[in-house]
Amino acid sequence: MLPLQLDPQRIALTHWDNTLSEALFQDLPLGILVMEAQGEIRFVNQAALNLLGLSESQLFGQTPVDPDWHIIQENGKPFQLKLQSVPVRAKHTLMLLVSRQPLRNLVLGVYRPLLRDRVWLSINTEPKLGLDGCVERVICTLSDITNLKAEEKLSRLHECFLSLESDPDENINRLTALAGELLGGTWAVYNRLNQGLLWSLGQWQTPANYMHVGEPKHNICHEVIQRGSNQVFVLQDLQNTSYAHNNPDILTHQLQTYIGQAVKCAGEYIGALSVVYQNPFIPSQGEKTLMGIIAAAIGVEEEHKREATVWAQNEAKWRSLIQTSSNLITILEANGTIKYASPAIRGVLGYKPKELMGQSLFELVHPEDLVNIEQNFQGFLQNPTTDLSLEFRFRHQDGSWRYIESTYSNLLMDSPVTRIVVNFRDVTERKRAEEAIKQSEAQLREKATQLENTLHELQETQTQLIQTEKMSSLGLLVAGIAHEINNPVSFIYGNIPHATQYTQDLLHLIELYRQQYPHPAPIIQAEEESIDLDFLSEDLPKLMNSMQMGAERIRQIVLSLRNFSRLDKAAREPVDVHQGIDNTLLLLQHRVKAKAGRPKIEIVKEYGELPLVECYAGQMNQVFMNILGNAIDALEELNVERSQVEGLSHDVQSNQEQPPTPCIRIRTQLKDDNTVLIRIADNGPGMTAQVQQQIFDPFFTTKSVGQGTGLGLSISYQIIVDKHGGQLKCASTPGEGTEFWIELPVMLPHEPLKDAKAL
Repeated sequence: MLPLQLDPQRIALTHWDNTLSEALFQDLPLGILVMEAQGEIRFVNQAALNLLGLSESQLFGQTPVDPDWHIIQENGKPFQLKLQSVPVRAKHTLMLLVSRQPLRNLVLGVYRPLLRDRVWLSINTEPKLGLDGCVERVICTLSDITNLKAEEKLSRLHECFLSLESDPDENINRLTALAGELLGGTWAVYNRLNQGLLWSLGQWQTPANYMHVGEPKHNICHEVIQRGSNQVFVLQDLQNTSYAHNNPDILTHQLQTYIGQAVKCAGEYIGALSVVYQNPFIPSQGEKTLMGIIAAAIGVEEEHKREATVWAQNEAKWRSLIQTSSNLITILEANGTIKYASPAIRGVLGYKPKELMGQSLFELVHPEDLVNIEQNFQGFLQNPTTDLSLEFRFRHQDGSWRYIESTYSNLLMDSPVTRIVVNFRDVTERKRAEEAIKQSEAQLREKATQLENTLHELQETQTQLIQTEKMSSLGLLVAGIAHEINNPVSFIYGNIPHATQYTQDLLHLIELYRQQYPHPAPIIQAEEESIDLDFLSEDLPKLMNSMQMGAERIRQIVLSLRNFSRLDKAAREPVDVHQGIDNTLLLLQHRVKAKAGRPKIEIVKEYGELPLVECYAGQMNQVFMNILGNAIDALEELNVERSQVEGLSHDVQSNQEQPPTPCIRIRTQLKDDNTVLIRIADNGPGMTAQVQQQIFDPFFTTKSVGQGTGLGLSISYQIIVDKHGGQLKCASTPGEGTEFWIELPVMLPHEPLKDAKAL
């Protein structure tokens, strides 16, 4: 065995002679070939056999330049010698014999027939001279550099990608050549299917008579495209396939192997990258990967080419549109300098396009609009993905100002443009029309507001008149009833004292008879027992007294009705406010009494000392009726809610706290400013702040449909504020109750704010 520190290649090249044992070279880790002067292989070690995939018997007698090796250079081209007059089998050896010079680090790709692949070898040779100075033999060393070549291929692929230019057609041709070189083919082509034909857009080492356009039928490239697969397609033994009969190149150039990869563009397969060989060849997985990468790169170039075509078409279309558009289209630098203006500028602003070239857009903007335009423009530059729309005044060529509507598109980052495109439109006439419309609308709105206010006043007046008419009719009815009832009641009331006296006299007479005649006749005694004379004598005075009280009650009610209606006293006069409140309470007495499921409403009066107040008594009674009636409604509503809650929670303990007694508290006092304050409060459910803001609005009500008109408090407010110069306020807390404050001047002004008869 050789020492490890010695170079095996140096040993092989310098120590071969007949005295050394061939066993020494069998143990070397690199391949060794020994050729005779005629070029035939005489010796090969096991490492060389492993590299070439052959046995000794298969190698002995062959030469290194035998055509079956299909040797190629690093650039993918076949390895050829230039010694034309020497037989092929001896060319390489003769070159060594003539030059007597060794070869160093010759890199060649050698086809391995049995493995049907290619191995890349680094070859070194050393000629051995005889005593006569002639070459007797040549020693060759073979080193496998296939993995190194794979790395070099990736490096070349990377360099090619980095050096691609902007021309897609040139890039496609370069990528096609790269595929042929890296895969060591005989030639390479890229065919694209377009308009029913196959067009060869990339070629490498194709024959001079190669057809660049052909029918797709029975063409291998077309089959690869139709397959639509990302896998590399490999077809061996081309001479014996049906394609050989349809493609004369296969037979003419003795092609043996086809490798193809479909090319995809914009989601569809449109072409095929192909590499063909004159020898049987099976690509490695790495070579298939290279084929796929290059095909994908060609697809990208196809997309660029398509985009460039679309861009050119769009550019032509838009250029035509710009030239013929009635809108003004300009192109600006980032600083606002005008670089282009469409021909429409003359019709819009009176300038020739050349007159605006190089000017700043901002120099032509109205001074009052300039600050806003500059601020928006700077913000637009800082946010390039957003569009900007502005409206401003632009100076016309004649010095006048035109209203311009402009839309800005930021294409500064778009490499084909790197400008700002602005679309201008003259909207002066529209602005004038809008201004005229605004003035008309303002006038119409003013008139509409006046009409609305007038209509609202008419509606309120109509409502008030209707309500007044109702109250007037009700007052007439009440007064009439009171008058009709008053006569018979007065008759009854006036005769009851006499009837009482007569009854007492008769009872006294009967008692005297009973004292004088203690034993009456049997018939009289029987009648006494029949009518129960003792009970009758005792109960009849009580009956007469009850009749007296009932007649008095009727008389008071009739008097209250007459006082409430006050139809005979429509003018203002000094009035006892307490009497008005009491009369109203008397009329509401039936609602205050206890009812089934509801206790009696307690009325608490805290009257102060009040003078007579000058007012319209009938209207004031109407106010008291509205406020007290609403208080009773609120207490009844609260009672209903409590009853429903109690019904849902009937299992509550009996010792639960009882709800407070419903109560209405009425307080009056004379204030220092000679005004009378009347406060009417209830402990009902109260109102929210939102409801309180609306309670004096006409037609606002919280009651169910048909149970309230929403006019009571509105009319009361007008009576107190407009007719009497007073104030009507409300304070309420949900869950605690509501209180109304009525403030009235003791003396009305000589001229009331409004005619009281309107209510």
